Amino acid sequence: MQGKVAIVTGGAGGIGTAVSLAFSREGVSVAVADRDQDRTKDVVDRIEASGGNALGVEVEITSEQSVSSAMNNAINHFGQVDFLVHCAGNNIKSPILDLPAEQWSNVLDTHLTGAFLFSKALGRHLVDRGGEGRVVFMSSVAANAPVPERGAYTPAKAGLIGLAGVLSLEWAEYNINVNAICPGMVLTPMTELVYSREPELQAQRLKRMPSGREAYPEEIADLALFLCSDKAAHINGAAIPIDGGFLNNGFMLERLP
Repeated sequence: MQGKVAIVTGGAGGIGTAVSLAFSREGVSVAVADRDQDRTKDVVDRIEASGGNALGVEVEITSEQSVSSAMNNAINHFGQVDFLVHCAGNNIKSPILDLPAEQWSNVLDTHLTGAFLFSKALGRHLVDRGGEGRVVFMSSVAANAPVPERGAYTPAKAGLIGLAGVLSLEWAEYNINVNAICPGMVLTPMTELVYSREPELQAQRLKRMPSGREAYPEEIADLALFLCSDKAAHINGAAIPIDGGFLNNGFMLERLP
């Protein structure tokens, strides 16, 4: 993967940071796309301190103009972009009956419209240069196991799987593979903050985890890296859970915390 270039949306978040660092360790140049410029700079500094090549790109994920500008900045800086890993997302707590339409739109736009805009921008670049590239969407097990009081989150994550399926068909002739990763619970800084406020939540979740623990961001990053490698050349349109067996636990007895 030496000499390749990746753009990682939400690249300053918990999973996005792990993805950015993992790609850099494999010799991939990384455009860290995020609206939080302080955290973006920290990720870029970490990559450069370890000898990697990175660029911080400010972006508003729901704006086509901003996404086009971010993609053009990355292409102009590195000369190309080969991979997109879309990690940008949010999670607003509200049941459907109380969910304002603007918050519904905000969640869907951040996850799904952002994926559409970035993949469209990268796809045009890849097709114009003759094809070959990889796109990975960060979906969730929530696409198949709905989360109560997260009224827009499950539809958004399910939509990413559908979008990956459509693009895998439309872009196969250009040798552009599009897949989705479906993490279960992941021990990110945000998750740890939630647990510090609701310690009983972690115990409840771990009871339903066959593996007995959450995933680490680095484990999610390893799968994203694999899906962008030549070893995954024949994996296309897949939605791959990485959840320690969570989705299969219907008849499993609850574990003690």
